[in-house]
Amino acid sequence: MYFQTAIRLAAPVAFFGYAAFANIALFQADVEGPHLDGFVKGGFTQDVDTLYRANLPHREVAVGWVGAARYVLLNEGRKGVIAGEKGWLFSSEEFRAQDPDQIGLTDTLDWIASVQEQLSKTGTELVIVPLPAKLEIAQIHGGDAEQAQSIAGTYDLFLAELAARDIVTVDTRAALTAETAAFFQTDTHWTSAGARTVAQTVAASGTIEIGVDKFTRTDLDPIHFTGDLVSFVTSEELAPTVGLTMETVTPYVAEMVANDEATGTIDLFGSDGPAPIALVGTSYSANPNWSFAEALKLELAQDILNYAEEGQGPVAPMRAYLETLDPAEAPPIVIWEFPVRYLSDPALMDSLLPTNGDDNV
Repeated sequence: MYFQTAIRLAAPVAFFGYAAFANIALFQADVEGPHLDGFVKGGFTQDVDTLYRANLPHREVAVGWVGAARYVLLNEGRKGVIAGEKGWLFSSEEFRAQDPDQIGLTDTLDWIASVQEQLSKTGTELVIVPLPAKLEIAQIHGGDAEQAQSIAGTYDLFLAELAARDIVTVDTRAALTAETAAFFQTDTHWTSAGARTVAQTVAASGTIEIGVDKFTRTDLDPIHFTGDLVSFVTSEELAPTVGLTMETVTPYVAEMVANDEATGTIDLFGSDGPAPIALVGTSYSANPNWSFAEALKLELAQDILNYAEEGQGPVAPMRAYLETLDPAEAPPIVIWEFPVRYLSDPALMDSLLPTNGDDNV
């Protein structure tokens, strides 16, 4: 208890000690400082920020070392990450309160119902694929069983409420739980194995008819990368020294091959057939490294058009898709990949708010 308290106090003391040294070095250097007229024109703060970013010595190195020490000694990171056990990191988004009234779940569900209604008018069926939280699936490494069960309850409630509104869903929890490597240790996303498992679950659910298209899988070169949660702990260079090693994924593509029965040849460009299924969602679907769209092609034997977007959550990409949808070219099915961790985001529905172009005038 006393040791942890001492460490928590020592880290900021060391950092501020360094800050004092750095400021002395900075202002003794021959650099241009902020202009006093910035107080009047409103640019003083920006000038100071630019000064420090451009000239503060060893800033990134110091932040990295302090973060590494805090992680090793206290198993903690900065705001945005929660450190689990044995090198596992989790987004703090999964540790938000899960009270349905507090997170505005009803408003989200009502909008989802309106999406289904709009799509049904074009003859399109909506299939929602909720994704359980990494904290729930990997709770053995999370160190917070109570929060894992809380966000698992949100997943259950989400499925139940969607069913009550007659919205088709695919329950992916059991399959992801059974997959030993469904999520990366130091990244918020699923692995290609997790994505493939969900694609197989969608195909086995019977909600979407299996097609007749044939695809061949081609593996691409393996990619080694630093998980997106590591930056909340320490620098990329120091991460391996504290046990946060690089992740590896092998993306793949699924290429359609149509058999021309008339000539017995292979048409590499495919043939005219039913309209492709549309996929809408988050970076789980948008990032080609996870190969979710490719896995769906292989498992459903149908072509997939990917409208998912990175960094936008699940709501904004669906709104963008609906705004550009041509009813004459509507797909038979829209698959909506929807991670439940976003349901507790207070800004989830903000993309639906009207914007005022005169706000900054």
